[in-house]
Amino acid sequence: MLQSQQKGAAVQQSDPDITLITADAMMQAETHGGRAKCLQRLVRLDLPVPRTVALSFTAVHDIAAGDLPDMDKLLKPFGTTPLLCVRPSSEDPDWGGPVAILNIGMNDAQYVHLSDKIGKPAAAALYLRFVQAYAVHVARLDPDIFDDINNDDPTAGLGQALNAYEQETDEEFPQDTATQLTEVLRSMARAWEGTTARLLRQAKGAPADAGLGLVVQELALGLGQGKCGSGVIQLVNSETGAEQITGRYLSQSQGREALTGAKGAIYLTHDARGASLEDQAPKLFKELIKHTSLMREKLCEEMQAEFTIENGKVYLLDGVRVARKARAAVCIAVRLAEDGIISREEALMRIEPRALTELLHRHVDPDAPRDILARGIGASPGAAAGKIVFDAVEAQAFAARDEACVLVRRETNPEDIRGMHAAVAVLTERGGMTSHAAVIGRGMGLPCVVGASDIRFQTRKKQLLFPDGRVLKAGDTITIDGSSGEVLAGTATLVETARDAALKQLMTWADDIRDIEVRANA
Repeated sequence: MLQSQQKGAAVQQSDPDITLITADAMMQAETHGGRAKCLQRLVRLDLPVPRTVALSFTAVHDIAAGDLPDMDKLLKPFGTTPLLCVRPSSEDPDWGGPVAILNIGMNDAQYVHLSDKIGKPAAAALYLRFVQAYAVHVARLDPDIFDDINNDDPTAGLGQALNAYEQETDEEFPQDTATQLTEVLRSMARAWEGTTARLLRQAKGAPADAGLGLVVQELALGLGQGKCGSGVIQLVNSETGAEQITGRYLSQSQGREALTGAKGAIYLTHDARGASLEDQAPKLFKELIKHTSLMREKLCEEMQAEFTIENGKVYLLDGVRVARKARAAVCIAVRLAEDGIISREEALMRIEPRALTELLHRHVDPDAPRDILARGIGASPGAAAGKIVFDAVEAQAFAARDEACVLVRRETNPEDIRGMHAAVAVLTERGGMTSHAAVIGRGMGLPCVVGASDIRFQTRKKQLLFPDGRVLKAGDTITIDGSSGEVLAGTATLVETARDAALKQLMTWADDIRDIEVRANA
């Protein structure tokens, strides 16, 4: 049975590094991570959050160094036979972290107990999932040892998985909850401080010494009798920012399985394409909408909630800021301001300058695959695809036939103006941000990459030799990304400009609020 978050709240408040998350617990995103702080905010809103203990950056660093916490003290708030999950809590969610581990505490005795409570197949499924996750992510065993496991029959598969683990490690699967949790915490802490993880998060803008917190949370099963399952919900479209209830729900599941394309995942709101949670459980659906709307209002942000339904009761496991494209970011900020949730000034400050660049120019879809041929200097924003031409006359001929072309020159000069007007983009071997091609390109709104010196421009042969050995000739198609400076093979997926009402409203606010005016002669 899941416990109230407030009951016994004083158990660990004296320790700043191992803290029971309550409304008045002392914790910040800078010390315990964004996930822990968000869960505390949900607790303050009296939302149904399972009991959770947060480990600070200091505690996790100590664990990685071999200084383990008092496990009896850590486990005390969860009772005698808990089922737990551990999730990472970095300061910025975009920095990532180790994979979450669910079903900690599953062992032979718990399997027998849960078989009577939720049924043998569901109990076996929980135990099997934990054995596989522990073996791969904690014991670091090769996932191939489970290739022959019968996952369609959890009862049979469980015995096979336990045997495979024992054969690979020459020891039985650990049965003690404290031992299981200790190894999970140690594995996640050391994974975060490893060289590979450090390089990956630095690439995302995190400092090399960025800390990691961990949250240990009582498990909402999502499997068993009655209405059980898991899913995610958000109230806006991540692409456009339009008001739209999106997400998925999967019966008899855990975590974010509903988003993995698993068979049986259903829509949340009524949909002509298939079953929905709104149709199957309207009261639970309304409760989810109520919780998510409250998160939006009180956290001043569009949030995605991860939820589990256990025997007809909703639990919120996590809340994260909705991932969004540039167009959606503008729409969300404007609507939050129009609804009085944030100020107009804050709405403006939430939009990054590069987001406006994306909205005002065509750009390569960030989610689409990119076949990068070379990189230069992105001298004029925007993106376009066309066939390679090597002089202005050819470019004009292509334009006369209404064919898109990219003008390729060692460097442009005033005689190339007609060709630049005819082309959809320009690529040069030489030059910088103040070169002829860059200045004219920006003035014309023409995507332009200059200084692509890694490419061998063989203009007499009318071909380009790229660093990986590929050769493209006149008439071959390339895509120029003037924002990133990339030269791509073929026709990349492009996203059109989005000068919609939200952007116009944002720019109007910017004009009203600004205290500097810029004037220029035409």
